[in-house]
Amino acid sequence: MRKSLVFISYYILVVFFFSNLNANAGGLERTRTKTNEVVNAAMMPGTYVGAEKVVKALGRAVDQTFDQLVIFADKAQIDDAANGIVKGVSDNDLNLGYYSNRVLDTVESLTQRLGIKKLSDNVLQGSEVKIRPYFKGGMEYNSNVFYEPEAPKTRDEVMWIWTPGVSLNIPFGDKKQYRIGAVYEARFNEYTKYDEHDDIGQSLGVVGDFKLTDDLAFHVTEEYVRDAARPGTRSAKRVEYMDQIVTPSLVYDWRNWTFEAEYKNAIRDFESPIYQIFSYANNAITTRILRDVAPGFRGLIEYTLSHYDYHSDATRIGHYQEIKTGFKGALSERTNILARVGYQERSYRAHDTNFDVVVGDVLLEHRLTSRAKLETFFQRTLQESQFTNNRAYDEKLIQTSGSYLFTEKLRGRAGFSLAQHKFQNEAFTGATLVKRRDMIGSTFVGFDYMFRPWLITNLDYRYERSNSNNSNFDYTNNVLSLGMTMPL
Repeated sequence: MRKSLVFISYYILVVFFFSNLNANAGGLERTRTKTNEVVNAAMMPGTYVGAEKVVKALGRAVDQTFDQLVIFADKAQIDDAANGIVKGVSDNDLNLGYYSNRVLDTVESLTQRLGIKKLSDNVLQGSEVKIRPYFKGGMEYNSNVFYEPEAPKTRDEVMWIWTPGVSLNIPFGDKKQYRIGAVYEARFNEYTKYDEHDDIGQSLGVVGDFKLTDDLAFHVTEEYVRDAARPGTRSAKRVEYMDQIVTPSLVYDWRNWTFEAEYKNAIRDFESPIYQIFSYANNAITTRILRDVAPGFRGLIEYTLSHYDYHSDATRIGHYQEIKTGFKGALSERTNILARVGYQERSYRAHDTNFDVVVGDVLLEHRLTSRAKLETFFQRTLQESQFTNNRAYDEKLIQTSGSYLFTEKLRGRAGFSLAQHKFQNEAFTGATLVKRRDMIGSTFVGFDYMFRPWLITNLDYRYERSNSNNSNFDYTNNVLSLGMTMPL
């Protein structure tokens, strides 16, 4: 059944087009005629009237549903209460505001007297090349810094995180049809009590966009991260790793169609010999076809063939193939959606781990008002696993977040996420052999305040809870962080 389900979509198409063959002698000719009509309609430029009506109706339904939240907020006078809180804070904090503004005014005056300007203003004046250095810093309090089950009170910790970075954007070509961009960050993590776990990490993101012709474009991205995962106990060492992902793609537009071909090469490597068994290389090829079905709205179908190669463990070598279909685009002026559903077949060499599952994802973005935005994401997929004899796990994930702009300088954020992880094979938990099950949830609330365009502060609280039948992964953590971002 596992292999045959891969081709279920093709079987349905065959049945649809050839169902009349056994009914009468003229079935073949009518089938050919019907097929030609469908193909010709698909090849013709333009969208479909029926699809436009469905998209508009769905968009109105979604907007009306979310509008009920706005009506509820109006009845509860949430907006008035929020404005009252903001005004109250401002009125009761005049002294703090006065002195902070005096300090910031002094800093700006000093930089002007010394002739200090932005790097791009000094070095790249008159150029379209943009260089934006920045600095992020702050403190983070963790009630359970090592994610230990039943951690003692002494396991709380205050971490200091310093992140200098720089972004680069270079457009070039006669019509500026080419672009290269990059972002680099270095992260310095300093523990207050457990300084043996201090860490320095770095990341680099590179993107290249090249419009070769009016219809053909080439894109490439690279993501590089060298960092360390937080240890599971105070006595354990941090797990240092390197991730690198390179993804080139070709995009061709023809009439109302878009054809995409994408290749991904991903490498994960662990420095410690203990974890070398989990180092792997992943190669994946994805083909995707999109077609306009309504203005600003497209149908899509995509196929992915992926292979995992573990050089230290031949039993972990495996592959998966996945086919999805769905749609993406604007349901209305306030709502955007991406929805896909399909099937994944996944298997591993010399191992009994095989999966045949329905996969899918939905991303819904909605603008409630000019000040408020919401985003909801759901995903069901399979993830590669490094837990004992399990090769992959089944993940169901839902995330929701929103933001509200109180004033031009103050923004609030809130959200939650909930993930269920199911592992197929049994593993020992102490003396008990069980199939691991995790339920991982988190919720957060935060505020951003812009004192100046070059100084943005943030205050965040996050609650994390992992409920697992494996006690090693059952923990609770509270995180309180205060930070700042300085675009230079």
